[in-house]
Amino acid sequence: MPIGPITQGSKENIQVIITDNEETVTDLSTAGPKFDVMFSDDTFKYGDGTYANAQAATAVAMTINCIVDTTSGGIWAEGDYRLFVWFTVGSEVIRKGPFFFPVEE
Repeated sequence: MPIGPITQGSKENIQVIITDNEETVTDLSTAGPKFDVMFSDDTFKYGDGTYANAQAATAVAMTINCIVDTTSGGIWAEGDYRLFVWFTVGSEVIRKGPFFFPVEE
């Protein structure tokens, strides 16, 4: 599902809806939701590909809310980005994505 585009210099909320096919999880608000973002050249804008260093997110029910600030670390370059969301369920640390979005001038 494409997201965006997001304008350079803006701070926007990207929502990711998670579906539990087994229908055992109905709320991710206490599941430690986080996210990371990678540019098309595989460099990270948020995080480093580990749960421990991912950016904090929030969740309401099964929707994870990621505030993406395209000024973090300087104005983000125009191009394609990939967002990944993280959360924990029991002893599992789950990473979903990528969710693609462009940044434009």
